[in-house]
Amino acid sequence: MSLYDRILGHPFVYHRVRPLVVGIDYTPQYEALDAHSDDRILDIGCGGGDALRYLGSFETYHGFDTDEVAISFAKQRPEAKRPDVHFEAALVSPATLQDIRPTRVMMNGLLHHLDDEAAVDLLRMCGATNTVERIVTNDTVYLAGEPLNNILARLDRGRFVRRIEGYRELVARAGLTIVHEELVRSHATRGIARYLVMVLEPKGAIPVGGVVPTRSP
Repeated sequence: MSLYDRILGHPFVYHRVRPLVVGIDYTPQYEALDAHSDDRILDIGCGGGDALRYLGSFETYHGFDTDEVAISFAKQRPEAKRPDVHFEAALVSPATLQDIRPTRVMMNGLLHHLDDEAAVDLLRMCGATNTVERIVTNDTVYLAGEPLNNILARLDRGRFVRRIEGYRELVARAGLTIVHEELVRSHATRGIARYLVMVLEPKGAIPVGGVVPTRSP
């Protein structure tokens, strides 16, 4: 890992410095997840556990990340002491999915860190799990006519930032359906970056949770 990646990926920089620079508010993403008290949430690429700031209700929460420093940071959060919250420094496998039996899967800022094959394999694996009702992704994106956003996207640690069409292609290859997509600012009032939020469901699934909340980009 380069010095650049180590600095930008450090939990303090990610959770304290980065929001001051680009403005960060993940409210739209977690509203789209539409989690309820009976949902088992699998957060893949959970980082330092920031999801717990936004999730108000769930049966269990399971955060997975391959970054041991980030997981160590997550385990220090007060919420991590709850019996329904779990963090693990590991890859998500079919065995993980069978054990947790998640109903909601969050991939917040994950796909643009994965090449096409890895991203499709992960999406397909989650979509094939018969308990999963909804997957929400949120990623940095290249946009026509948005030079500042594209500069920030180019500086992102993720090496596979795509255009909107590129993310749609991943979903199609994984055999999932996009039931909602939306461009949101990194912060509703002071965000200078744009993210693509996609709400995905297995093909043939009956839509759950009613209408997905929307917010103008």
